[in-house]
Amino acid sequence: MKSKLRIILSVSILASMILACGSQPPPTASPDIVNTALAATQQSQALAQATVNSNALTAMPATPTPGPTVEYVNLTEEELTALIDEAVAEAIVATEQTTTAVTTTTSDSAVTTEEVAYIYDYYYYADYYVEYAEDLMAEYYTLYADLATGMVTELASIESELNQMNDTLTQISTSLDEINSTLSQGLALAQESIDQLNSAAQQAQVNAQELQAQAQDMLSVLQAEQQGRVDQLSQIQPNNIPTDKVAALQSAFDFVDFANTAMGDNKLSLDELTNLAQLGKNAQAGFTNFGGTGAGPDLTQFSGKFDEITTQLARGQMPQARGSLGQFETSLGSRPSPGSGGLPGGGGPGPRP
Repeated sequence: MKSKLRIILSVSILASMILACGSQPPPTASPDIVNTALAATQQSQALAQATVNSNALTAMPATPTPGPTVEYVNLTEEELTALIDEAVAEAIVATEQTTTAVTTTTSDSAVTTEEVAYIYDYYYYADYYVEYAEDLMAEYYTLYADLATGMVTELASIESELNQMNDTLTQISTSLDEINSTLSQGLALAQESIDQLNSAAQQAQVNAQELQAQAQDMLSVLQAEQQGRVDQLSQIQPNNIPTDKVAALQSAFDFVDFANTAMGDNKLSLDELTNLAQLGKNAQAGFTNFGGTGAGPDLTQFSGKFDEITTQLARGQMPQARGSLGQFETSLGSRPSPGSGGLPGGGGPGPRP
């Protein structure tokens, strides 16, 4: 890509050096020899520039490999949010690498077919993590949209920024397709096509930075919302206290039944959580007042279970809450017989787990 002026100067300098070394003038070079020398010079410079471009680019990204299938219902809210945070971060890095690949390969105002393929490797990597982050957010909405209003708002803002970044990545892909089509037809590539590619890459870089700024407090928003739920539930007071030990035991089973029903669809609403906490406060008061009186085992040892389970649910720890609820139900033993007016015969609550 050497300019004609530079070539002429080089030839002139070479001729002067030859004249200075001998008295006889050199023979006149044929046009074919001169053209061959110029072509070789241009090819050498093109190869040198390609080497510079290649070395300046970051290492090629590894091809994303899908991991084992994840059952998202078995993750806590915090674990799922951490996956979203990681996927968004990967999408940002991959997008920035894509823009670097574009600006570096176009620095010589030329793009080859090989460079198009090279940039596309980065684009595919970014596109993969954008889609992965979007899928994870969809899973979060399915499981927690009715419980985590603050986090849903936060994720909606992140998703909006992610969509804008994805749009500019699509523009990069479109420009690459157009450039590749032109090159495959053996046509000269217009500067306008390169400018469009660079413009899309610059906008993608801006979008990546905006997304990073929006997503940086995702985990802190989650923690604040979870603590807010716990604080809200702690304010609930008993409003229907059992009047004896049998009623207290029955209220505990009402708590268990409501929790199992609420979690039956693998999600929990804030209303369901609040109602469950109210049942738990009522049963807890019954255990405190009557658990250690009369026949049967001492129920007061289980009075803390209600708060434990509701707190796990408030913190989005659904798998742990299911386990605690199952153990608690087993510890309660047999249900009171309807209309029996007494504790169930033959046993009663088992030992504390």
